[in-house]
Amino acid sequence: MGIFRKANRRLEGAVEGAFGRAFKSSVQPVELAHKLAKEMGDHKTVGVSNVYVPNEFDVYLGKDDYEHLVSFEDSLKAELGNYVTAFARREGWTLVAPPRIELHMDDDLRVGEFGIATRTVSAPAEAPGAAPAAVMPPVAAVAPGPVIDQTVLYQEPVPAAAPAPRARARGVLRGRQGDYQLTEPVTVIGRSRRCDIVLTDPNVSRQHAEIRRQDDGFLLLDLGSTNGTRVNRRDVKQVVLQHGDRVELGTTELVFERQP
Repeated sequence: MGIFRKANRRLEGAVEGAFGRAFKSSVQPVELAHKLAKEMGDHKTVGVSNVYVPNEFDVYLGKDDYEHLVSFEDSLKAELGNYVTAFARREGWTLVAPPRIELHMDDDLRVGEFGIATRTVSAPAEAPGAAPAAVMPPVAAVAPGPVIDQTVLYQEPVPAAAPAPRARARGVLRGRQGDYQLTEPVTVIGRSRRCDIVLTDPNVSRQHAEIRRQDDGFLLLDLGSTNGTRVNRRDVKQVVLQHGDRVELGTTELVFERQP
């Protein structure tokens, strides 16, 4: 393991560990999915035409969490890979190769702690011995003729103006506990201190709902909460938020505002 990768993993583990020790709860697949998406956004590389994001992820888990998740490792990795691919496509990011996710056990991590190391790795080059490119047939000789002096004028093409970058939507949730800017690709809301927006309402689930940023707005999804999620007094599983929508989580009400 490279020194930078190891340092990155330790730092990640320390952040997650502070929460893990407080709650002693096991790592859930939905947490891994959200964190993989966040890691892609945090480590993206802006190219001339594309935005590249990591496609290989090493997930480090404590012994108990590892033994639990490895029991359905293949299904879990496939599900996480599909989530990462769909999330990158929705954000307009480029994966240079299909995502690869590996689980590792780290004895230094406790229950609920995990770390993620990322890399951007291209697909392997074509194996030697591949069929050679087709050889073009020789061009038939042309009988000599009179030479005509022709002057070709070359005009430098005028480059097309680059399209103006599309402004990303900005949003905020306003509530009694304060205002919450929706700046991350995924914002998780709940009672757990691991969430991006932490609510103290006992009627709110530990991971109650999430808001995903999209090019044209914000998508609210209920994460299987106990008491459900309501928007403008209607029960919802997922909905695109509109300016002024009232979001109810438990007994907590938040007002969504879309900003120019």
